[in-house]
Amino acid sequence: MINIKQKISLTLALIIILMIPGTISFGEELDLTAKAAFLMDMKTGQVLYEKNADMRWKPASTTKIMTALVALEQGSLEQEMKASSNALNSIPSDYGLAGIKIGEIMTMNDLLNFVLIISANEAANVVAENISPSGTIDGFVTLMNNKAQELGLLNTHYTNTYGLDEDNHYSTARDLATASKVAMENSTFRKIVSLKEVPLPNTNLRKSEDWDRWHIESTNKLLKSTSDYYDRVTGIKTGYTGGAGMCLVFSAVNAEGLELLGVILGTESYDILYKESQELLEYGFINFKNQTLVSSGEFYGRYEVLDSLGNIPVDLQTLGQVSHLLPTSKDKLDAEVTTVETLETPLSAPIEKGQILGYKTWHYKGEEIGSIQLVSMNDIEKTMEAKIRDKFNELVENNIIRNVLILIGAIIILFIILRIVLKTISRRRNRYNRRYRL
Repeated sequence: MINIKQKISLTLALIIILMIPGTISFGEELDLTAKAAFLMDMKTGQVLYEKNADMRWKPASTTKIMTALVALEQGSLEQEMKASSNALNSIPSDYGLAGIKIGEIMTMNDLLNFVLIISANEAANVVAENISPSGTIDGFVTLMNNKAQELGLLNTHYTNTYGLDEDNHYSTARDLATASKVAMENSTFRKIVSLKEVPLPNTNLRKSEDWDRWHIESTNKLLKSTSDYYDRVTGIKTGYTGGAGMCLVFSAVNAEGLELLGVILGTESYDILYKESQELLEYGFINFKNQTLVSSGEFYGRYEVLDSLGNIPVDLQTLGQVSHLLPTSKDKLDAEVTTVETLETPLSAPIEKGQILGYKTWHYKGEEIGSIQLVSMNDIEKTMEAKIRDKFNELVENNIIRNVLILIGAIIILFIILRIVLKTISRRRNRYNRRYRL
């Protein structure tokens, strides 16, 4: 029987174990209700999780990621942009608006703040008309589709700048992650999507304090989340329509500098959206970390060397480093990381210090993730006997010398044969002379 104190002790021990970072592994238990999900390393693009990643889906306001990316590449942050009636009035009345007025002039930087922080739809159209070479929204959408093709987004097509549900307006979790990774490489984009509140600008029609302040906080509530597994959320963009459901493209960084980028598409509520987004991030930070598999200068091994003077062995060390984002689970690491060694043994003298004698390559899930050289740590001299033997073999294997030796051998053989023939003739002649003298 377990007494009360023992039960309490066991309970406390279990709680402590569950609280230790890295002991909770969602692994296969990660069960998301979202229609599609994707998680990758922001730096390398390495995929850590995917669910229906290539299923076409209505992107809603995550469309604005591409809108901002194209604008930042085509325009200037200080460029002044004037809002037209077409840009403002083409937005359905029930879609998110910042309250921009016809004829209002703002910089592109101010407009992108509205686009990315509070998801203002008319701001996206204002940017589009002012960037487009033709001065039209359709012309800007063409630029968006051209950029999608340039990035290799095979399942993405745009018909508007802000995410209105339309038949030919679609993307995927994978494509959204790819576009967002590129966008986050732009320092201005990265700064804007990390802001929790939109900066209200002065314009030709109003002062900053005259804006309607009911809607100034970022639509991305994940920015306010806290976790034991990451330091802060770094972005990126929300999206919602009746057809798309609740969507979010998001990113976060941990204390070690690892930044992950995720996508959740098609949840039924914002509570589920942010819950599953955080679960996906924590899954990545718990189950993966950057690991160094080998560093330069590590002792690799001691090997016998044929023809070594004094039978001295050679010591090998590594040259190069292999680091990669890998599973924290030892079982998965052992199962999914393999190595290939190229080292022709037995080794032969002479060997110079620093000489490359082999290679070792690491693979993760069958893909090469790095390779290092195996170099000698000491000189190995060859024995005199081996030097003589090798010189002889070298002479024998030399074609010219071999042909000369063959020719000399043939001449010697011919000389012997000729001598035998001459002796034979001489004996016969002697016998003949003796017979006739008698």
